[in-house]
Amino acid sequence: MSILGTVGTLSLVLLLFVLARLSERFGSVVRMRPLYRYYYLSLVLTAISSTIHVLAATADSTTPVITMWLTNSWFLLLAYHLPLTISVSISLFVSWHYWGWLIGESKA
Repeated sequence: MSILGTVGTLSLVLLLFVLARLSERFGSVVRMRPLYRYYYLSLVLTAISSTIHVLAATADSTTPVITMWLTNSWFLLLAYHLPLTISVSISLFVSWHYWGWLIGESKA
């Protein structure tokens, strides 16, 4: 894992924040249920994944025991990939709920 790979997950954090704010405003105008709050949950899960990514990328500068633990495939699966997958899935559902009408409008 490279330290520059963290930029991708940090950009996802920024994207989720922007989508949360836009969906909050749009939802208040059309009086939708406040599902935008799930974006903030996704944002937290993505931030956790980003933190784990930084720790795993800088694992070579730590002690051998911590390096072995941070680069273990099970640890990365549970602490990095799983929260990121859940975050993207939640964001996809909420985005479809708030912004799915844009697809229907383009067919007309």
